[in-house]
Amino acid sequence: MKKRKKILIVDDEKDIREIIRLSLQQENYIILEAPNGKTAINLAKNEKPDLITLDIMLPDIDGFQVAKVIKENPKTAHIPIVILSVLSQNKTDYRQCIADYISKPFRPEDLLTTVKKIFQQTNQIKKEKTILVVDDDPDIIDIITICLKEKNFVIESASNGLEALEKLHSFLPQLILLDIQMPKMNGFELIKRLKQNPNYSSIPIVILTGTHISQEDKKCGLLLGAAKYFTKPFKIQELIEEIETLLCKKQLY
Repeated sequence: MKKRKKILIVDDEKDIREIIRLSLQQENYIILEAPNGKTAINLAKNEKPDLITLDIMLPDIDGFQVAKVIKENPKTAHIPIVILSVLSQNKTDYRQCIADYISKPFRPEDLLTTVKKIFQQTNQIKKEKTILVVDDDPDIIDIITICLKEKNFVIESASNGLEALEKLHSFLPQLILLDIQMPKMNGFELIKRLKQNPNYSSIPIVILTGTHISQEDKKCGLLLGAAKYFTKPFKIQELIEEIETLLCKKQLY
């Protein structure tokens, strides 16, 4: 049996929550409701809904702050958020990883169409999780490959930057896990080459590095365009959560 999707409705107006709930229940979604931001954050953390509809003008903390807290938590960052608000979507606080923005008053059929579209996108993320691991240590490659394949990732590997560039001709990953100290071409040089190429410049890069790397080198990698650093040895679950978060942001931007 297909698992029912769970949606969290966040709005301080009971009548609006009812309109949204009645609209979404037509598609057999499980509905949760929150009348304020703090309740919404707790429900998101504890219930892990598949999608959140979020008002901006809430009585305690505004919707943008709620979205920020949810997106900064690795356990909830993947949840798509749809803003439902009377405020203009051109407002400067309309930011990253908001899946869509619907102005009030809205038509229930438009909300349903938006929700279905987002679920189709998130299903694609689950089906097409492709990763390129670039590291000269075969043991690291083996560990990452085994763990990520258990989570349905498609993995390819390369032992240095030059080999990675060659691999990219036949395999276009959604994300790259990259060591820095490698023969032939190190990680910094590879990042430079990737960011200069429009075919690869938008691929998120997570650097996996040893404890010996300096703070200056870390800063250099981030300035070149790396999204995140992980120091070896790292916790594989934390790495997977960060990968899922970055893939979510890449898909929804």
